[in-house]
Amino acid sequence: MGYQMKTNRVVRVILGLIVLILFGVYCYIRASYTPFSDDIGAPPKPAQTAPPAETAAPENSGEAAPEGTEETPAVEATPEPTVDPNSPEGRALAAGLPAPPDIDINSWEYILVSKAHEIGEYAPPEVVKVSSSGCPQDSRIAEALQSFADGCEAAGLPVYLSSGYRTYNEQYQNFQRKLNEGLSREVAATIVNPPGASEHQTGLCCDITDIYRNPKTQDLENTETFQWLYAHCAEYGFILRYPKGEEAEAITENIYEPWHFRYVGTEAAAYIMENNLTLEEFWYLYNGEPVPGSSRFGG
Repeated sequence: MGYQMKTNRVVRVILGLIVLILFGVYCYIRASYTPFSDDIGAPPKPAQTAPPAETAAPENSGEAAPEGTEETPAVEATPEPTVDPNSPEGRALAAGLPAPPDIDINSWEYILVSKAHEIGEYAPPEVVKVSSSGCPQDSRIAEALQSFADGCEAAGLPVYLSSGYRTYNEQYQNFQRKLNEGLSREVAATIVNPPGASEHQTGLCCDITDIYRNPKTQDLENTETFQWLYAHCAEYGFILRYPKGEEAEAITENIYEPWHFRYVGTEAAAYIMENNLTLEEFWYLYNGEPVPGSSRFGG
């Protein structure tokens, strides 16, 4: 009886050991095939590194840009604008002048009258009298001329509108008187333009002096009135039509007249006065007609 009990105890111990061994084997196998938990016992994850930057394809390599990106288009150089040498701007540029105003040179206010550009028996469409002196003018410049005179008076200076529009017949009589004084036609024409060649026949000019003067002489340039008129004429659309100087007188074929102001509009007047041009030279910029006597424009 005692022997059997001892044997049973040994058997139970052996069975217990076998069960314990089997349990240990089972746990080992389970641990080998089960993922580690993120909470306990999991090995540390390797540090993540940024993917290598993509190398840009060399220019003109033919490789397409990565999807989702836009190629920057190449900027083409803007070609320099070319200036037609036969345009007003081109002629001005060739002479070292700024671009002239964009005007229609054939408009009424730019009419060119001289011995080389006679106008026959032309007469303005309407003539009106300006100021208390009753000076007749083309009605289209009456307001500008009155403002010009008023500006001079407002500066405290005397001003007299002595001679404006003259008919073809009146100009003929003026010219004939010079011939009757014994002057040759050529000499007389430097003092009084022949009929059909006088700006007075257009009604677009006016002889302006400080007081009534007869005859008008070149020492008028020394008066304060002339100096103000010359300095401000372009503001009202006028130019000194027959400027001083050997070349200017050769171009206009007229003596220096510090009393003779001509209307051309404010744009043209500013350009002409600022660049010391004659009306003949201003005309050249638009039609390319050579200007005899001009060192700038093929004379």
